[in-house]
Amino acid sequence: MTPAYEIEGLTFTYGTVPVISLDRLEIPAGEIVGLVGPNGSGKTTLLHMLAFIEEPGQGDIRFFGQSCTESNRLALRRKVGLLLQNPYLFHSTVLSNLTWGLKIRDVPRHVAAEAALKALALVGLGGFEGRYARALSGGETQRVALARALVLDPEVLLLDEPANHMDKESIERTESIVSTLNREHGKTVILTSHNASTVQNLAHRILYVEQGRVVPASLDNLFSGNLVQDGSVFRTERISVDLPDRMNSGSRLVIDAQQIRLLLDTPEPDLKNVFSGLLSAMTLENGKIKVKVDAEESFQIVLEKSDPLVSNIRLGQRCWFHLTPSSIKVF
Repeated sequence: MTPAYEIEGLTFTYGTVPVISLDRLEIPAGEIVGLVGPNGSGKTTLLHMLAFIEEPGQGDIRFFGQSCTESNRLALRRKVGLLLQNPYLFHSTVLSNLTWGLKIRDVPRHVAAEAALKALALVGLGGFEGRYARALSGGETQRVALARALVLDPEVLLLDEPANHMDKESIERTESIVSTLNREHGKTVILTSHNASTVQNLAHRILYVEQGRVVPASLDNLFSGNLVQDGSVFRTERISVDLPDRMNSGSRLVIDAQQIRLLLDTPEPDLKNVFSGLLSAMTLENGKIKVKVDAEESFQIVLEKSDPLVSNIRLGQRCWFHLTPSSIKVF
């Protein structure tokens, strides 16, 4: 199947400040993909580029195999629905907001009105068509904006921090809508969040964004530092990690929390990348146990609930952990 997006050599700057730098990224068609990262990491800018609103400084974005050019940018833009974090609604009725996009596409008025009513019912706002946008609550505004995107029947739906300004009911309804669109209609959905837990239940895959780059593991264990010993070791302010392969460049170290081995007994003396610390926190997240170990650096480690270690660990306990080769990434 042709990917929804294929990105190569993509860069974007605000003035002289680099915001996006992606060598290559592929987003499969028909999946729900989460873009997770802190504020200022470049998530929203990347979303705008995927919506063909922002033009890259360099690079190529292919949409279902078709490269974006000046001549087809508007046509591609119309195939993508974008829900902004702070959506703007026209100072008119809800119905007028929903039918505007259809109107400029020359859809007959009665067809547009019927489609708008269906979209409102889908987001749980049936009967709101006559209300004025300025009288809506924050959550209602988000849901009207979602309906406005859905009424255009886009091939790809982009949602920027969709849980913001929504109450619990609105969030649950939005998640249900996204899941249905993907499962029953095969829609590709890309959503951003600064918190992986808000998209983990929905997304088929999660891409972590840091300083405009997509990194290959969770941001739970992200460290700054530099390469030493001819690129064979990454050194932070407090620890040194032996790398599985020599690196030519990189200033960030990411350790996949799910690939770290937690050890309760003294490990073999010749095992590399073993650290000792105190278990300082333990929480249940998305059906898995996350523990925090305070060593020279603090590390998050994710365990399956069925792991025998879970019944043998306690807060304040001294333990060891091994950074397996597959857990270590530098970028």
